[in-house]
Amino acid sequence: MEMLPPEIRILPEHVANKIAAGEVIERPAAVVKELLENSIDAGAARIDIEFKRGGKTFIKVSDDGCGMTREQALMSLELHATSKIRDTDDIFKISSYGFRGEAVPSIASVSAFTLKTRPKAAAVGTQVSVNAGGVRDVKECGMAAGTEIVVENLFSSVPARRKFLKTDNVEASHIVKLCRLYALALPHLSLTLVEDSRVIFRSQKNLGMLERIGRVFGAETAANLVLLPEVSRGEMRVCGAILAPGESYPTSRNICAFINSRPVDCKAVFSAVKEAYARFVPKGRFAAAFLFLNLPPASVDVNVHPAKREVRLRDEFGVRDFLLGAISGRLGEFLDEKRDFKPSAAARPFAGMGEFSVPAKFAPESGAHSAPAKSAVSAQPAMRPAFKPSSADTADATIAAAELPPLPDDRIADAPAAICEPPQLAEPPETAEPPETAEPADGGVAIDGWRYIGQFRKKFILFETKSGLELLNVSAALRRIRFARIMDNLRGQKPQSQLLLIPVNIKLDRADAEILAQNIPTFAACGFAIEEFGANFYRVCSAPAWLEFGQIAGFVRDFVQIARDEASAIRRKKLADETFALAASARAEASGADFSPEGAARLLRALLACPEYASSPDGKPAIKELSNADFSKMFNLK
Repeated sequence: MEMLPPEIRILPEHVANKIAAGEVIERPAAVVKELLENSIDAGAARIDIEFKRGGKTFIKVSDDGCGMTREQALMSLELHATSKIRDTDDIFKISSYGFRGEAVPSIASVSAFTLKTRPKAAAVGTQVSVNAGGVRDVKECGMAAGTEIVVENLFSSVPARRKFLKTDNVEASHIVKLCRLYALALPHLSLTLVEDSRVIFRSQKNLGMLERIGRVFGAETAANLVLLPEVSRGEMRVCGAILAPGESYPTSRNICAFINSRPVDCKAVFSAVKEAYARFVPKGRFAAAFLFLNLPPASVDVNVHPAKREVRLRDEFGVRDFLLGAISGRLGEFLDEKRDFKPSAAARPFAGMGEFSVPAKFAPESGAHSAPAKSAVSAQPAMRPAFKPSSADTADATIAAAELPPLPDDRIADAPAAICEPPQLAEPPETAEPPETAEPADGGVAIDGWRYIGQFRKKFILFETKSGLELLNVSAALRRIRFARIMDNLRGQKPQSQLLLIPVNIKLDRADAEILAQNIPTFAACGFAIEEFGANFYRVCSAPAWLEFGQIAGFVRDFVQIARDEASAIRRKKLADETFALAASARAEASGADFSPEGAARLLRALLACPEYASSPDGKPAIKELSNADFSKMFNLK
C-alpha cells in the first residue's frame, strides 16, 4: 500500500510545554536548579530551599531578590518569556544563569505550581496558582519582598515520566550535590538547604575559600586542599583550591569546575587536573580541585545542553594548557615550601642511589638530583659487590643492600671497565681515593628543621619538624628516587650498560611485539641493546647496570604492558621515557633498609631533592605530615 504524505500540524501549547519539560526538567534536582538560578539572577543574597521525599512531592525555593509585579509574574509563565536576552547576538555573550524562558512554564505544566512574589516598591504581593499548565487563581497576598515558589506532586500530569525517577535517597543526593556547588560558586550568597524539616547545610556569606569548602563539602575535604592564588593569562583568570600532593580519592566527584561562577562539566578542566596529578595520584584514584575560572562570555557557549550542565569553549586547548600550567606551578611551589633545608654541596650523596652514578665526562653541570660528578669507588675493581657491610660499622648499611644485589659474573664478561663500574658504596674503603670535597663535621647527614625520631615496623621513618610529625614511606621514597635518577639518564646522559654473555630471549604476541618495536629507542637510551630475532621474537644483548640478569625479561614485559595500556600516547618520547622509568622504579624494594639516623637522613635528603618528592611515581604517598593542629584535634588540646 502506497504511503500518503503525512499531515503536518502545530502542536497544542500544553503538549509543547510538556515536551520542553522533558528536555529541561528530567528530575527534581533540575527543578531546584532552574528556580535557584532564577533567584540568583534576581539579585538574591539569601536563598532558602526545602524539599520532601527527594523532591517528588514538595519543593520550595524562596529568596530576597527583586521580586515581580503582577504582570511580570503572569508573563513568566509564558513559554520563552525572559528578561535575560533580547536578540540573537545576546546568545553568544550570556552572563546570566537563565536565558531561554522555558524553565518556569515547563515546571508549571507538570506539577501543582504556586508562585508568590513582591517587589520592594509594592505594598502587597501576587500569588499565582497553576495546575498542570493551567492557571487556576491569581490574587494578592502579603509577604516579604522577594519570590517564593512551591512545586508539589512533580510529574503528576505525566505519570510515565514519574516512573523513571530513582529512589528518594538518590534524588535527594542530586539536589544536595547541586546546592553545594552553587553555595561554593557564589561566596556572596547565603544558602540554606532543608530536607524533611532537617537542615542539611547552611552556607554563610563572604567566607575564605578553604573555610567555604569546609562548610559545604566537609572539614576533612578542606584539610587536604591547598589554596591556588589567582593566576591570569590574557583575559583568562583562575583561582581556587587543589589537592595536596600525596592525597587521592576513589572517584572524581571532588573535581569541580566553575566557569564565570557557573558550575559546569568541562573536559578541558578535567583533562588539565588529570595530567597535572599524573605523578601524584595512583592509577584508579583521582585528585580533587575546586577551580573558579573566569573567561570572556563570548568565548563560552552555555547553550549546548538543555540543562546547561556542559559548556563549549572557543579555545579548549588554550584553556587546558593555562590550567595545567597554573596547577602544576602551584604544586611545585607547595613542595618547595615544605622543604626546610637547602642541599649542601658538601653533603655526602645518598648511597642507595649510587647505581645511577655516571662518569664525570657525562655528568651534568648542575641539577637538583643529578648523579655525583666523581664516583667514590672509581678505583675499585669492576667485580666489587654493590654492598659489603662491616661487622664493626652497621651505621652505613644503606638501603642499597636490599635494592642492589651483587651482579652475576656472566653479565660483565668482556665489558669495558668504564661501563661496568659498580654502584657507589655507602662508605669508601680505606684504599679508595678520598672525595674531592671535604665532608662537614656532622657527616653530611644533618637536615635543618628535621629531627630523626625512629622507625616503625621497618617500613616507615619518623621525623619531627616545626609543623608536626613527618612519616616517610621507605618503599615509596626509594621508587621516587630511582625514578628521578633514571629520568636524568634519559635526558641525555650516557647510561651505564653491561654486555650479556648469554642474551635474554623474549617471545611476545603480535600486539606486544608492535609496542616493543615502537619503543626500541627508549630502551637504547637507558642502556638496552635489543634486536629482532624472528617474527615477534626479540633478544636482549645488553642491559643497564641497575637491572639484575634474572629480571631483564620481566622488566621488558612490564614496560610493554604499561605502554600498551597507554595506547598511542606512548609514542611521544616524553611519555615513553616516563613509562620506562616508572616500570624500572617499581622494582625498588625497602627490605634490608638502614634505619639508623645517618641512613634515614641520607634517604630523606635524596627524596627531598627530587622535584615531586611527595609521592612515588605510581602516586603512593612517600611522605605525609601529621600537623600540630592534627594532634591538638586528636587529643582535644587547646
